[in-house]
This record gives sequence, structure tokens and C-alpha cells, in this order.
Amino acid sequence: MASGVAVKPECVTIFNDIKLGHKFRYIVYSLTDDLTHIRVLKTAALDASYDNFIEDFKEAEDQRQCRYGIFDAEYQLSDGQQRSKLVFFLWSPENATIKQKMVYTTSKDALKKCLRGIGTEVQANDYGDLAWTNVLEKLLRGEVAH
Repeated sequence: MASGVAVKPECVTIFNDIKLGHKFRYIVYSLTDDLTHIRVLKTAALDASYDNFIEDFKEAEDQRQCRYGIFDAEYQLSDGQQRSKLVFFLWSPENATIKQKMVYTTSKDALKKCLRGIGTEVQANDYGDLAWTNVLEKLLRGEVAH
């Protein structure tokens, strides 16, 4: 809570639902309007896609806001093995307000500390950063390091 922003307990509960039970494809987190708490804004059913996830980030961009997200990424290794990892996203679009960017960036670690079991992290400022090929590259890079 270094930034003074608290993480609502529901953030951890829903995260554990995706981590342990694979109940959702993704979670979108936002700050409350008064910028004092991180809350769950949305969860998506298992049939949701990565494109749906990006659409939710686009809605935030349209409002000049940032977002956090967790995406349950499924991918395949070069030897054909299926893998699944939870990817943490900080979406800080170029057009977001300075205050949004500042508070989201300084509060990121408070949220991440509560969410144990994140596989990798993506900090994105534009759609190129969010491209699935970039996310997959990051996931595969993590596999090589093990």
C-alpha cells in the first residue's frame, strides 16, 4: 500500500478462483472513482477470448483510464506440450490522464503482492504491446529460463 491505495479483499478471492479453479478466462481490475482502492471491475467466462480482454482495455482507453488485468493464457510449447499461465497486465494507454498513470503505476506492486502465482507480467502502453504475439513471446521466454 505504498501509494496509499488499498486492495479490496474481493481482488484476491476472484484471483484465487481463476488460479485454483480456472473459473474465469480473465479479470479486469480498476481503481475506485476516488482512487483509494483497487477493485474487481469485471470477470469473463471461460469462453471469452484474448480479443475480448483487449476490448475491455480499449473501453478504459476511451475513458482516458488505466487498468490492471489477469489473463489465463493457454499456449503450446515447441514440443507440443500445452501450458497455462496467469499473465498480469498493467494497461497504461498514452491518452490516460497523468493522475491515472501515476496512481496505477505506483499501486501496481500492492496488487501484485496480494496475487500469488502470477506467471509473467506485461506493461502495455499501446496495442503493439498488447499483441498476442508479444505476450506469447514473453511466456515462451519464461519457459526457456526454467
